[in-house]
Amino acid sequence: MDYNAFGAIMSAKGIANDPAWRDLNVLIAPTPNMDGCPLGLYFPDHKLVQIPPDATEAVELHELGHRYGHYHYNDLSERFAEQFRKRYQGGLVRLYRGDDFSRLPKFGRLFEEGERGAIEVAFRRPLVAKELQAIKAPFYGHGEAVPRFYYGDDSCPWVRVEFTKGVDWMVVLGASLAGTIVATVGVIGYAVYKVSKELPWVVPVSLFGTGLFFLLRAAARQARKTALARA
Repeated sequence: MDYNAFGAIMSAKGIANDPAWRDLNVLIAPTPNMDGCPLGLYFPDHKLVQIPPDATEAVELHELGHRYGHYHYNDLSERFAEQFRKRYQGGLVRLYRGDDFSRLPKFGRLFEEGERGAIEVAFRRPLVAKELQAIKAPFYGHGEAVPRFYYGDDSCPWVRVEFTKGVDWMVVLGASLAGTIVATVGVIGYAVYKVSKELPWVVPVSLFGTGLFFLLRAAARQARKTALARA
Protein backbone atom coordinates (compact mmCIF):
# COMPACT_ATOMS: atom_id res chain seq x y z
CA MET A 1 0.00 0.00 0.00
CA ASP A 2 1.15 3.54 -0.78
CA TYR A 3 -0.37 6.99 -0.17
CA ASN A 4 -2.31 6.94 -3.44
CA ALA A 5 -3.84 3.57 -2.60
CA PHE A 6 -4.70 4.81 0.90
CA GLY A 7 -6.65 7.76 -0.52
CA ALA A 8 -8.24 5.67 -3.26
CA ILE A 9 -9.75 3.30 -0.69
CA MET A 10 -11.30 6.19 1.22
CA SER A 11 -12.75 7.61 -1.99
CA ALA A 12 -14.09 4.23 -3.10
CA LYS A 13 -15.87 3.75 0.23
CA GLY A 14 -17.39 7.23 0.08
CA ILE A 15 -15.82 8.41 3.34
CA ALA A 16 -13.11 10.78 2.06
CA ASN A 17 -14.94 13.96 3.11
CA ASP A 18 -15.70 13.07 6.72
CA PRO A 19 -14.52 15.79 9.14
CA ALA A 20 -12.64 13.16 11.16
CA TRP A 21 -9.87 13.20 8.54
CA ARG A 22 -9.32 16.98 8.34
CA ASP A 23 -6.34 17.01 10.68
CA LEU A 24 -5.37 13.37 10.19
CA ASN A 25 -1.74 12.54 9.46
CA VAL A 26 -0.93 9.36 7.55
CA LEU A 27 2.39 7.52 7.59
CA ILE A 28 3.12 4.52 5.36
CA ALA A 29 5.93 2.76 7.20
CA PRO A 30 6.67 -0.62 8.81
CA THR A 31 5.31 -1.27 12.32
CA PRO A 32 7.96 -3.58 13.83
CA ASN A 33 6.38 -3.48 17.28
CA MET A 34 3.39 -5.40 15.86
CA ASP A 35 5.38 -8.62 16.21
CA GLY A 36 5.54 -9.38 12.52
CA CYS A 37 1.82 -8.97 11.81
CA PRO A 38 0.90 -6.39 9.12
CA LEU A 39 -1.22 -4.31 11.48
CA GLY A 40 -1.53 -0.54 11.66
CA LEU A 41 -1.34 1.92 14.53
CA TYR A 42 -3.30 4.98 15.58
CA PHE A 43 -1.66 7.64 17.75
CA PRO A 44 -4.49 9.81 19.13
CA ASP A 45 -2.23 12.52 20.57
CA HIS A 46 -0.68 13.11 17.15
CA LYS A 47 -3.80 12.34 15.09
CA LEU A 48 -1.61 9.91 13.20
CA VAL A 49 -2.45 6.65 11.43
CA GLN A 50 0.53 4.45 10.55
CA ILE A 51 0.04 1.71 7.96
CA PRO A 52 2.76 -0.77 6.90
CA PRO A 53 3.46 -1.02 3.15
CA ASP A 54 2.10 -4.59 2.99
CA ALA A 55 -1.15 -3.75 4.77
CA THR A 56 -4.51 -4.61 3.23
CA GLU A 57 -7.67 -2.55 2.89
CA ALA A 58 -8.94 -4.16 6.10
CA VAL A 59 -6.00 -2.74 8.07
CA GLU A 60 -6.56 0.77 6.74
CA LEU A 61 -10.28 0.74 7.53
CA HIS A 62 -9.66 -0.59 11.02
CA GLU A 63 -7.20 2.18 11.85
CA LEU A 64 -9.48 4.80 10.30
CA GLY A 65 -12.16 3.37 12.58
CA HIS A 66 -9.99 4.29 15.57
CA ARG A 67 -9.74 7.86 14.31
CA TYR A 68 -13.46 8.03 13.50
CA GLY A 69 -14.42 6.75 16.95
CA HIS A 70 -11.96 9.11 18.63
CA TYR A 71 -13.19 12.17 16.72
CA HIS A 72 -16.94 11.61 16.87
CA TYR A 73 -17.46 9.58 20.07
CA ASN A 74 -14.19 9.70 22.05
CA ASP A 75 -14.11 5.91 21.64
CA LEU A 76 -10.71 4.35 20.94
CA SER A 77 -11.76 0.76 21.49
CA GLU A 78 -10.80 -2.13 19.23
CA ARG A 79 -14.47 -3.08 19.12
CA PHE A 80 -15.50 0.26 17.62
CA ALA A 81 -12.65 0.20 15.09
CA GLU A 82 -13.61 -3.29 13.97
CA GLN A 83 -17.28 -2.35 13.69
CA PHE A 84 -16.25 0.57 11.48
CA ARG A 85 -14.28 -1.79 9.25
CA LYS A 86 -17.19 -4.21 8.99
CA ARG A 87 -19.49 -1.37 7.97
CA TYR A 88 -17.47 -0.90 4.78
CA GLN A 89 -16.31 -4.47 4.22
CA GLY A 90 -18.57 -7.49 4.01
CA GLY A 91 -18.22 -11.14 3.15
CA LEU A 92 -14.71 -12.44 2.72
CA VAL A 93 -12.01 -10.01 3.92
CA ARG A 94 -8.38 -10.73 3.12
CA LEU A 95 -5.98 -9.91 5.94
CA TYR A 96 -2.74 -11.02 4.30
CA ARG A 97 -1.35 -12.69 1.18
CA GLY A 98 2.28 -13.62 0.80
CA ASP A 99 4.88 -16.27 1.48
CA ASP A 100 6.27 -15.31 4.89
CA PHE A 101 5.24 -18.35 6.94
CA SER A 102 6.91 -17.03 10.07
CA ARG A 103 3.94 -14.67 10.32
CA LEU A 104 1.25 -17.32 10.14
CA PRO A 105 1.00 -18.16 13.89
CA LYS A 106 0.70 -14.45 14.71
CA PHE A 107 -2.55 -14.00 12.78
CA GLY A 108 -4.49 -15.81 15.48
CA ARG A 109 -4.54 -12.58 17.47
CA LEU A 110 -6.70 -10.97 14.78
CA PHE A 111 -9.59 -13.39 15.44
CA GLU A 112 -11.86 -13.24 18.46
CA GLU A 113 -13.49 -16.28 20.02
CA GLY A 114 -16.21 -17.58 17.73
CA GLU A 115 -15.06 -15.63 14.65
CA ARG A 116 -14.77 -17.50 11.39
CA GLY A 117 -11.86 -17.42 9.04
CA ALA A 118 -10.10 -19.23 6.23
CA ILE A 119 -6.53 -19.96 5.20
CA GLU A 120 -5.53 -20.83 1.64
CA VAL A 121 -2.18 -22.43 0.92
CA ALA A 122 -0.67 -22.98 -2.53
CA PHE A 123 1.85 -25.73 -3.30
CA ARG A 124 4.36 -26.31 -6.09
CA ARG A 125 3.11 -29.81 -6.90
CA PRO A 126 0.01 -31.92 -6.20
CA LEU A 127 -0.27 -33.58 -2.81
CA VAL A 128 -0.72 -37.31 -2.36
CA ALA A 129 -3.06 -38.80 0.25
CA LYS A 130 -0.26 -39.26 2.78
CA GLU A 131 0.72 -35.61 2.54
CA LEU A 132 -2.86 -34.40 2.89
CA GLN A 133 -3.24 -36.56 5.98
CA ALA A 134 -0.05 -35.02 7.39
CA ILE A 135 -1.66 -31.57 7.09
CA LYS A 136 -4.94 -32.65 8.70
CA ALA A 137 -3.61 -34.81 11.54
CA PRO A 138 -2.53 -31.98 13.94
CA PHE A 139 -6.07 -30.49 13.83
CA TYR A 140 -7.62 -33.41 15.73
CA GLY A 141 -7.69 -33.96 19.48
CA HIS A 142 -8.14 -30.34 20.64
CA GLY A 143 -11.69 -30.72 21.96
CA GLU A 144 -13.01 -28.28 19.33
CA ALA A 145 -14.83 -28.74 16.04
CA VAL A 146 -12.26 -29.71 13.44
CA PRO A 147 -11.89 -27.12 10.64
CA ARG A 148 -13.18 -27.95 7.18
CA PHE A 149 -10.62 -28.92 4.58
CA TYR A 150 -10.78 -28.53 0.81
CA TYR A 151 -8.17 -29.58 -1.73
CA GLY A 152 -7.83 -28.96 -5.44
CA ASP A 153 -5.14 -29.06 -8.10
CA ASP A 154 -6.85 -27.49 -11.10
CA SER A 155 -4.75 -24.40 -11.83
CA CYS A 156 -2.33 -24.95 -8.96
CA PRO A 157 -2.38 -27.40 -6.02
CA TRP A 158 -4.07 -25.78 -3.03
CA VAL A 159 -5.50 -26.50 0.40
CA ARG A 160 -8.20 -24.39 2.03
CA VAL A 161 -8.88 -24.58 5.77
CA GLU A 162 -12.10 -22.97 7.09
CA PHE A 163 -12.29 -22.61 10.86
CA THR A 164 -14.05 -21.05 13.82
CA LYS A 165 -11.76 -19.48 16.42
CA GLY A 166 -11.54 -21.53 19.57
CA VAL A 167 -8.19 -23.22 19.36
CA ASP A 168 -5.56 -21.01 17.72
CA TRP A 169 -5.70 -22.81 14.38
CA MET A 170 -2.99 -20.57 12.90
CA VAL A 171 -0.45 -22.10 15.26
CA VAL A 172 -1.70 -25.59 14.44
CA LEU A 173 -1.44 -25.03 10.69
CA GLY A 174 2.01 -23.50 11.06
CA ALA A 175 3.18 -26.62 12.90
CA SER A 176 1.49 -28.81 10.29
CA LEU A 177 3.24 -27.12 7.38
CA ALA A 178 6.57 -27.38 9.16
CA GLY A 179 6.30 -31.18 9.09
CA THR A 180 8.98 -32.93 7.08
CA ILE A 181 6.48 -34.68 4.78
CA VAL A 182 4.69 -31.50 3.74
CA ALA A 183 7.84 -29.39 3.66
CA THR A 184 9.16 -31.49 0.78
CA VAL A 185 6.15 -30.49 -1.35
CA GLY A 186 7.22 -26.86 -1.56
CA VAL A 187 4.80 -24.23 -0.32
CA ILE A 188 4.40 -21.20 -2.60
CA GLY A 189 2.34 -18.89 -0.41
CA TYR A 190 -0.80 -18.43 1.63
CA ALA A 191 -3.66 -16.05 2.31
CA VAL A 192 -5.61 -15.37 5.51
CA TYR A 193 -9.24 -14.23 5.49
CA LYS A 194 -11.99 -13.24 7.89
CA VAL A 195 -15.47 -14.50 7.05
CA SER A 196 -18.53 -12.44 7.96
CA LYS A 197 -21.54 -14.04 9.63
CA GLU A 198 -23.62 -13.43 6.52
CA LEU A 199 -21.29 -15.36 4.20
CA PRO A 200 -21.79 -19.13 3.77
CA TRP A 201 -18.86 -21.47 4.31
CA VAL A 202 -18.53 -22.44 0.66
CA VAL A 203 -16.84 -19.50 -1.05
CA PRO A 204 -14.58 -19.27 -4.11
CA VAL A 205 -10.88 -19.83 -3.63
CA SER A 206 -9.40 -16.35 -3.84
CA LEU A 207 -5.67 -16.92 -3.57
CA PHE A 208 -5.32 -18.14 -7.12
CA GLY A 209 -5.60 -14.89 -9.00
CA THR A 210 -3.19 -12.03 -9.59
CA GLY A 211 -1.26 -12.65 -6.39
CA LEU A 212 -0.58 -16.29 -7.20
CA PHE A 213 0.41 -15.35 -10.74
CA PHE A 214 3.27 -13.26 -9.39
CA LEU A 215 4.24 -15.96 -6.88
CA LEU A 216 4.35 -18.57 -9.63
CA ARG A 217 6.29 -16.26 -11.92
CA ALA A 218 8.88 -15.74 -9.19
CA ALA A 219 9.09 -19.50 -8.65
CA ALA A 220 9.58 -20.04 -12.40
CA ARG A 221 12.39 -17.49 -12.49
CA GLN A 222 14.10 -19.25 -9.60
CA ALA A 223 13.72 -22.61 -11.33
CA ARG A 224 15.31 -21.20 -14.51
CA LYS A 225 18.22 -19.81 -12.49
CA THR A 226 18.76 -23.22 -10.89
CA ALA A 227 18.65 -24.95 -14.28
CA LEU A 228 21.16 -22.51 -15.74
CA ALA A 229 23.48 -22.92 -12.76
CA ARG A 230 23.50 -26.68 -13.28
CA ALA A 231 24.07 -26.45 -17.04
